[in-house]
Amino acid sequence: MDKIQFTAEMREGTGKGAARKLRAAGFIPGILYGAGNEPCSIKVEKKSAENIIRKLESHNVMADLILKTEKGKPETIKTLVKDIQIEPIKMDVLHLDFYRIRMDQAVRMEVAVHITGTAPGLEQGGILEQELREIEVQTLPDKIPSSIEVDVSKLGIGDAIAVKDIILPEGVEVIEEGERTIVTILAPKVEKVEEAAPAEGAVEAAEAPAEPEVISEKEAADRRKEKEAAKTEKEKQ
Repeated sequence: MDKIQFTAEMREGTGKGAARKLRAAGFIPGILYGAGNEPCSIKVEKKSAENIIRKLESHNVMADLILKTEKGKPETIKTLVKDIQIEPIKMDVLHLDFYRIRMDQAVRMEVAVHITGTAPGLEQGGILEQELREIEVQTLPDKIPSSIEVDVSKLGIGDAIAVKDIILPEGVEVIEEGERTIVTILAPKVEKVEEAAPAEGAVEAAEAPAEPEVISEKEAADRRKEKEAAKTEKEKQ
């Protein structure tokens, strides 16, 4: 992995008031614990720490903590950045947790997944869906991969890559369930076009067309006589 370094000093005072003063002075409050050592309160240089954190793909990363001791000589401590508390509106870093590690003991951590290649299924109108963006692994600290690359260049519509399909460097064990899907190519969505239903009267007319009226010659003659009589009566008036 690319080397990540945080610079810190020991600090005194706890609580919200002390934390606010630290931030105003250009520091982030934090804690260092693990590997059989007593937890200790630290303050991390704010500007450089925030520049690093903006580039991180996950919070659970390995980092060197350069801790300035009371004697003035800095001590380099191998750590995992276990937790980063961020203020959701201004996105300021509020607190950092560092966990001491030993280089001869395996650690668990989440590694970012990078998708590589172009899936043929995308050219057919498919949709790429990435279900896992991080995969938990276990290995010695110096063997932690910087990322896990997943090649999708052979995926057609309906194809997928699961955790069990990936190949990791020797000594790196996957903790995630093997059947979990990392990425899949979904079929394109087809919109169903519904025809507008005709009005009820129109349906009845279409189903039962009107038939012409059929009358006999005698009925036709009687109707003509009635019309002529009505016309004569009207003229008399």
